[in-house]
Amino acid sequence: MADVDININDRTYRISCKDGEEHRITLLSNKINKEVKLLVDKIGQLGEARMILLASLVLLDKADEQENEVKETFEKISCRLEDIVKK
Repeated sequence: MADVDININDRTYRISCKDGEEHRITLLSNKINKEVKLLVDKIGQLGEARMILLASLVLLDKADEQENEVKETFEKISCRLEDIVKK
């Protein structure tokens, strides 16, 4: 088990992860930190837990939207392929 120090909203947290996942955890935490900073700029400090929660919700919402877009694109491609096969 490895430990990695991450920084969110100017506060350092030590996170345990599987060996070799340190870089991935750092990248993900940087995304959370970026969202927290954007929220702080928009609405100010609301407390550490609330800011991290809001940032996480924003990121999950973005990921969910992208997943839906991928599904829609997949459906369109599937329909087009079916049309091609029928011809």
